[in-house]
Amino acid sequence: MSFACPGCGALVPRRPSAWALRCPTCRALLRSRALDTSGESPAYEVEVAGRPETRRRVEAPWDDRERRRLAKWLLWSSLVTLGLVPLLYLAARCGR
Repeated sequence: MSFACPGCGALVPRRPSAWALRCPTCRALLRSRALDTSGESPAYEVEVAGRPETRRRVEAPWDDRERRRLAKWLLWSSLVTLGLVPLLYLAARCGR
């Protein structure tokens, strides 16, 4: 997913959520933060670092790789949470 650079308007060939964003044309360092990550198209606020007047809203739909990564993370976090319940129960029973 690419988006327009808020400084020069050139296409940045990465997602707004990527780490260490830099415009390939003007070499400006871009800062982004998530505004709304629910739904089909998460929204981000992207600006050139140090220039808040360049702030723009960018919506980037989820791709398959991110959907798989999120599903894997949700599976592991659920398993860890469910695994901790009996462990904490046993710790409470033994601590009496």
